[in-house]
Order: sequence, then C-alpha cells, then structure tokens
Amino acid sequence: MEEVNLDESQEALGKALERAKMGEDQDLAGRIRTAGERLVRLLFGLIKLTEIHELTNDAFIKPSEEFNKVMETVYDLLGAVHIVTVEDQVFLNDIRIRFGRGDSVSLSSALAPHQVGGMSFHKVPSAEEIRKIAGLFASDPAEVAPRAALIELFTENTVEFVDLMGVYRFRISGEAMVVEKDSAQVSQRAASLVDEAWDNLSADRTPNPLPLRRAVADILETSDEADVGGLVEDPNSNNKYGDHALQVTKLSLLIAKEAGLSEENIQDLGVASMFHDMGYAAREGADPKKGEPGFAPPFERHCTAGARMLLKQRGFNQAKIHRALTALEHHSDYNQSSGKPALFARVVRIAEDFSNMSSRRGGGLTPHDTLARMAAGSGTRYDPILMQAFVNLMGKYPPGTLLDVEIPLSIGTYTFVLMSSSLTRSPEAFDLPLCRLIQLPDGIDCPPSYAGKVIDLAKRPHTILGVRSQI
Repeated sequence: MEEVNLDESQEALGKALERAKMGEDQDLAGRIRTAGERLVRLLFGLIKLTEIHELTNDAFIKPSEEFNKVMETVYDLLGAVHIVTVEDQVFLNDIRIRFGRGDSVSLSSALAPHQVGGMSFHKVPSAEEIRKIAGLFASDPAEVAPRAALIELFTENTVEFVDLMGVYRFRISGEAMVVEKDSAQVSQRAASLVDEAWDNLSADRTPNPLPLRRAVADILETSDEADVGGLVEDPNSNNKYGDHALQVTKLSLLIAKEAGLSEENIQDLGVASMFHDMGYAAREGADPKKGEPGFAPPFERHCTAGARMLLKQRGFNQAKIHRALTALEHHSDYNQSSGKPALFARVVRIAEDFSNMSSRRGGGLTPHDTLARMAAGSGTRYDPILMQAFVNLMGKYPPGTLLDVEIPLSIGTYTFVLMSSSLTRSPEAFDLPLCRLIQLPDGIDCPPSYAGKVIDLAKRPHTILGVRSQI
C-alpha cells in the first residue's frame, strides 16, 4: 500500500510541476486577488472598529463571520495564508492586492504601532478568534520590542496559529544598504530561521519564505571574498538543521555569483538552498488520533517528500518551482539517463556534497581532500562548468583546511599549524590563502594574544609541509 501511495504522490508531483512550468494560472490568480482584497479590507476594518466599539459590541459579528468565510475560500486555494505589507502595498502570499486609487485601506498603518509588517495564518480563524486578534492589535504597543510583546500576548490568548512578521520596505535601485549586524549575527539568524521553517513543516504548517529571502539578502550584503563565516562546521552550535542548510546556502551563493547568475536568480537559489533538505521534516506513519508522531522519511524518499511539502502551498511564481525542483533533484547526478537536473539542483549538489563529505558526521575528510575527490567527479556526478567555478573559488586549500607550515623567522625556522580562512583572492593566490594561527611549534594552543592571528601566505616566505586531518 505504501508503494502505491508513493507512486501516486510522485505522479501528482509531476503533474503539478508540468502545470507550474506553463506559467501563472491567471484564473486562480484572479480569484485570489478578488478574495484577497476582501480579506484585507475586512482585517483592516475589524482593527479600526476597535477604536470606536468594545469587542463585545454586535458591530463585530457580521464582519468577523464574513472574514471567516472569505478566509476559508483563500485557505482552500493557498494552504497557509501570508498577508505581507510593504510600505503602502499589500501582498497575499505571492500576489499583490490592488486597491482603487485614493482607497483609504492602509493595513500597514494599522499593524505598524506594534512593529508588525504582516501575518501568517496556519489555520482558518473562527469569527471569535479573528475578533480576538483585532482586539490584540488594539492593545497599547509595548515601549520596548513591541512585536515580541505582541507575540507573547498572542501566545497567552491561544492564538498560536498566527505568526507575526517584522516590517518590510522596498529597496531603491542602487541604494547602499546599511548593515548593522555583522556576518556572524546574520548567519546565526539565518540558521535559526531554517530551524523555524523545519519546525513549521514538521507541524504540517507551511513556512513563509519571505524571512528566508531577507536572510539571503543579508548574507549577500555582509559577505565578501575574505568572509568565510558559516563555511566551516561549528561543533558547538545549537541549531539542529540550520547550520548545514546555512553552509550549503553560502556555498551555493558563491558558486552562483562565480557563474554569473542574475541577482534575482541568486536570491531564489539562496532560499531554495535553505529548503533543500526540508523533506526530512515530513512525518511518515503519523496518526494524531492514536498519538503517533510518525518518523522522518529515509534518505531515498526525502527528496520527493520535500518537493511534495513545498508544493502544498499553491502559488504562481517560478521561485516556488525552483524550490520544489531543488528539493527533488539535489542528489541527482549531472549525467543521469533521465536528463540533467535543474540548474539550482546542480549547484546545491556540489555545495551539499562538499558540506557532507567534510563534516564529522559525513566522513570527516579535510576540505582539501574533499575538493580533490569531488573534482574527479566533474562531468559525471557534477556539472563540469559549475564544478570548475567551485574549484576556482575554493582554491587548493579551502577554508577550514589545517596546514603544517614552515615559516622562517629571525630566530630560526619553525613549523606552525595554520587554518586556511579565505577563498581564492586571485589566480596567483590559488594555493596561497589567508590563514589563522591555531597552534605554536610545540603543539600548544596559541595564547589569547596570538590565537587567530592572520598570516597571508601570499606575502610571507613559507613552505607547506602537509595537510592535517585534525588537531
């Protein structure tokens, strides 16, 4: 029976992908825009109604019941519903909701006092629940961290099926982005968002890709060729799944930039990379009635499971299809008989194999040995052009490689343990990375005053004696 169900699911997935490739379903988009406009008007009206009436007033009955009915229609079409405001515009999932010129609906202004820019509904709220939501927005915003305080109120009032998003704005073309967070903070936030998306999928809730897209934009803004944060495994991290996804994402973004993909495609790839292993969030054999939580699918089925989960929320843009294809094909060989995988899947295949093979859990090869082994699969397992771009980026000694380096000093020649910590900066520096000092010649870890000291092998006489597997 399980075999039949899997075949049926794969057939349904294939049909969904074919339909998606044909472009936007104009009829469905039109229905979403019509229902979405009504939904936004009702939500805005209910929040504004709290300014003149108590929640117990009968004036709330009709709009609350109508909101419930319209939401049922929209939820049936889309699955989870994400209402996002960006300045004076409103988007319902991937569709912009248009209002008449001079229209007085300004949902963003109603949400802004709590520093909220949107809401994700993971079930259809009853008339009573939507009235409760409107009342919570009518409460006085906290002076410190108002959105966090409102989230706490939602939890206290058992409205945990609604997620509250931060405020978004449009970025002006050519605008210089002022980034207040450093790359380590950005990476930590991105890894946490992946864990959150994974938890949502495990609970059969469709995650909102918009925060992940913003995280990808932050990664791109805070990264340069000398920044390798997140490319090396951190054994002390508390993120369950996010660190692996982050490493794969960063490597994928590097390959994409080297290959010359457009900015829009690079961002789409980043989000697809973060979702690539989400199939493991599926729960096979789950039976809530019997209290059986189910189990994650085995390796052979996680790709299909991931694509199915990502296609649950019906949408209209190619980014969603890229995510589904990446989840479906990211373990496929480049020269497979059924045809080449999608471009994003070919990029992620390289990034994930490097991450897995060089991790402690996946075999613990050194980054140097991992790259050498993968290079041998160029043209068979991996896209040869993308693989060459990856090799050019990583250099002979990829970030994280431990080197025994002999360095002449005025008092004599000594051997130090260095860790490669840069990508290739130029063709001439392919095998001359920036390194950080790890151990002194006597094998003792560096004292704080020397730990992490940067040594540029392109500027200092040296002899590389060999590559270490570990300290």
